[in-house]
Amino acid sequence: DVDDVEAARDDIADELGVSTGRLRDLVEPLESIYAIADHCRTLAYMLGDGIVPSNVGTGYLARMVLRRTKRLCDEIGVDAPLDELVDVQAERLGYENRDTVRDIVRTEVEKYRETLERGTRQVERLADEYADRGEPIPLEEAIELYDSHGIQPDTVEEIAAEYGADVAIPDDFYSRVAARHGTGGGAETEERDDGDRVADLPETEKLFYEDPERTDFEAVVLDVIERDDGEYDVVLDQTMFYPEGGGQPADVGTLSTDDVTVSVTDVQEVDGVVLHRTNGTPGKGEFVRGQIDGTRRKRLMQHHTATHIVGYAARQVLGDHVRQAGAQKGTDSSRLDVRHYERVDREAVRRIERVANDVVTDNVPVEQEWPQRHEAEEEHGFDLYQGGIPPGEQVRLIHVDDDVQACGGTHVTRSGDVGVIRILSTERVQDGVERLTFAAGDAAIEATQRTEDALYEAADVLDVSPQEVPRTAERFFEEWKERGKRIEGLKEQLASVRAQGGDGTETVELGDAEAVVQRVDADMDELRATANALVEEGTVAVLGSGHDGATFVVAVPDGVDINAGAVVGELAGRVGGGGGGPPDFAQGGGPDVEALDDALAVAPEVLRRLEEEA
Repeated sequence: DVDDVEAARDDIADELGVSTGRLRDLVEPLESIYAIADHCRTLAYMLGDGIVPSNVGTGYLARMVLRRTKRLCDEIGVDAPLDELVDVQAERLGYENRDTVRDIVRTEVEKYRETLERGTRQVERLADEYADRGEPIPLEEAIELYDSHGIQPDTVEEIAAEYGADVAIPDDFYSRVAARHGTGGGAETEERDDGDRVADLPETEKLFYEDPERTDFEAVVLDVIERDDGEYDVVLDQTMFYPEGGGQPADVGTLSTDDVTVSVTDVQEVDGVVLHRTNGTPGKGEFVRGQIDGTRRKRLMQHHTATHIVGYAARQVLGDHVRQAGAQKGTDSSRLDVRHYERVDREAVRRIERVANDVVTDNVPVEQEWPQRHEAEEEHGFDLYQGGIPPGEQVRLIHVDDDVQACGGTHVTRSGDVGVIRILSTERVQDGVERLTFAAGDAAIEATQRTEDALYEAADVLDVSPQEVPRTAERFFEEWKERGKRIEGLKEQLASVRAQGGDGTETVELGDAEAVVQRVDADMDELRATANALVEEGTVAVLGSGHDGATFVVAVPDGVDINAGAVVGELAGRVGGGGGGPPDFAQGGGPDVEALDDALAVAPEVLRRLEEEA
């Protein structure tokens, strides 16, 4: 092991009788070649095992390695595309998803190229700014440049030197960058202080695993815990109420005795004990009848099973690298976040939806089993844990067709019970993570009806059939754009005519120059266009408008020593406002439209005075 690489190089150079610089010129290209080969092997492992480059966790490490490899290739002039180099390693390692690996590398290289173009301009701006201040570029700026734009620290040093600025890059630079991103990406878990309250209570028997379609049950109240907010946490010996978890909301319903009925508004689990949040309290030791909201439970079950099916379909369509990054189930819609290296387009959405609904129409059984954890992992691998790793020696597995996942949620008994699945939208929630929002069962039908209602409303407005709406909307949009161009052209013509003078126009001689003072009751765009037309003729423009308050535009051609900002400042002050700008073009105004003409009347005097003072 070598503690100081530079010192070791000095020693080797002395032994060989060459300068350290000469040794570096000989050795560094070889070091880069070995590094490229090693990095390509690392990328083959990471991408082949399903890691997708992103801005969080292992995805960010993959992106860092890929960009560093690309930079090394560029530095020593490697002509072969990076995806081909990684593919050589992927082939040797026996990966079957080599086409996907190459697609990911190509996509990332293109992103890196675009990022570099934007980032280099940012480095130049920062270097110029800190050079003017006589200060070094802060380390945080260098980290941000690498993090957001992929600009390597030595590139920052080179550009900074060109502008006369310094930047200190520490040896642990890349470790500091990686530390920014950690391995997160999941939701933070709130620490609970409920553990002490339930420490002496037995675990609650969960009846919803035995019969998820059942909505009523009987139980004994083991304890009632009063909360600080005036509500209660009721503990039962057994329950049909599903506690919030795994992205699935809690069940709601009621608990009843012969004397009282209380509403269950939330359900949580702490150390195996299920807490039923209620607005009243049954007595401790009493028998209660529980009733859950069956319609809500059914819709949640449909959406939870649909989440598994959509995830399976996404892997079939997009590739085996697709992994779940998060999920949230609901009664009207649900969302599934998946790791993928590019946007999911409309054609991919249709294919995912088709595969998902094929599973539904096959009406396969949705089965559960409780194997030992090590047995489940040996048989199915760690792909089981799409929704996270559950605790315990045993894990509950849910089988839907060829899909197997560890899951603690409630599910329908057959895939056909999901009804139908509609993917409503897709969005990129962060680089490398795509969100699929979908609806299942009755919610999917309702979503389809809402879309159809909107289509028919649009058809009525356009007075065409629903099938003709897209073509008609496109035609109207093109006509609107064309009319916009015609309007802009007419405005320019109008500005040119106004610039030639007319009623209310005053010409002011200013030495070798001439100024036009004119009221033009038009919007700001027309004022600017008129001013530009005058300046092109070598004329100073002082224009006022009462179109939206009292506004002024002053433009000064090259070679005329009058400050446009000073003129606007004086005129705008007379209408109760202010304004300013650079010496050649300024604008401003105020609320007093009635004072506009008086302000324009003194404009010639203001121009002459400013000319004399210049």
